Amino acid sequence: MVLSIPLVATGWLTGAGAPAMASAPSCKNWTGNQPPDPGSNLNSLHGVAVESACDAWAVGEERGTDNKAKTLIEHWNGSSWKVVASPDPGADQNLLASVRGTSPTNIWAVGTSINGTVANALIVHWNGHAWKQVSSPDPGSAFSTLKGVRAVSATDAWAVGDDGSSTTELQTLIMAWNGHAWRKVQIPDLGPESELTSVAATSGRDVWAVGDSVTNSTANTVILHWNGRKWRHVASPDPGSFNELDAVAATSPTNAWAVGDSSEGKSPKHTLILHWNGRKWSHVASPNAGGPAMGNVLDGVTATSATNAWTVGSFGNSNLILRWNGARWARVPSPDIGRDELLAVAASSASNAWAVGDFSDMGVNGALAVHCC
Repeated sequence: MVLSIPLVATGWLTGAGAPAMASAPSCKNWTGNQPPDPGSNLNSLHGVAVESACDAWAVGEERGTDNKAKTLIEHWNGSSWKVVASPDPGADQNLLASVRGTSPTNIWAVGTSINGTVANALIVHWNGHAWKQVSSPDPGSAFSTLKGVRAVSATDAWAVGDDGSSTTELQTLIMAWNGHAWRKVQIPDLGPESELTSVAATSGRDVWAVGDSVTNSTANTVILHWNGRKWRHVASPDPGSFNELDAVAATSPTNAWAVGDSSEGKSPKHTLILHWNGRKWSHVASPNAGGPAMGNVLDGVTATSATNAWTVGSFGNSNLILRWNGARWARVPSPDIGRDELLAVAASSASNAWAVGDFSDMGVNGALAVHCC
């Protein structure tokens, strides 16, 4: 099914509550470009990687009438999205959560495959010709999943997530690729019920991983940093009683962004954006759309320079796109179907970015991709 998406600019609010619109970015606007929907029941894109104007990848899941998830990988060739065959090792469920690469012949995607009551970390690789499953370390638990991946070079890549079992609480999980095999890496103890959701890198000695750790009725942001020798826990703000980080992006050792959501008790969630300036992480004011009773979450972030970044998510049943212009975050117009969400964003330059997610409209549950160029 091909869906025509009009460009709709709905109301927006700045972090201070006054109406505002971001100054025009290098790309002129966000427009819809609907990818194929191979699943008859559901299609969703959870991750995106942009190599160039004519080369982008999106990954997620598709479900048929049996409601069993299969991996979904789609490729943008400069004019259209096309489904590309991908592995499904799990007998029951398979899905991909994140994708990143360094060249047209070196792309990684990670997620989860499920057989019965056992969930295994799923890693697949594109070599320029086909997607193939690559062995991942066995964390030794009944449940392991990968939620984020970043590639630094052909011999250096990172994947993050969590692992646990029916009798143990979730623990953070980090795996590293050395050009020959993936291995589990030792990290600081972050306590029970902790997870990592995203990873970013500017070099082999500057890698960030983010997530959260839950204790009783509170949740705190978690940020780890790799300096080329070991991972260490870095202090991060917690503006609410419940704080989550879902994505991280970095352009240099002095410029990184982490996004998610924050709330007080049972109050609606609102956008959460943190910034690294080379010395510490700070809470940065960010817009919330739809009024104070409407929940706002941010699920993806990308940056191309110190003066250009995007973050995407949703509020209510609508998607949300914010842009950083070097001075402040502000909402920008985006294609809005009415019941949709954006889950990831990536850019190859200030004039070429893709955001992906899913929508539900008149009985159709489809994949969603919007382009800024």
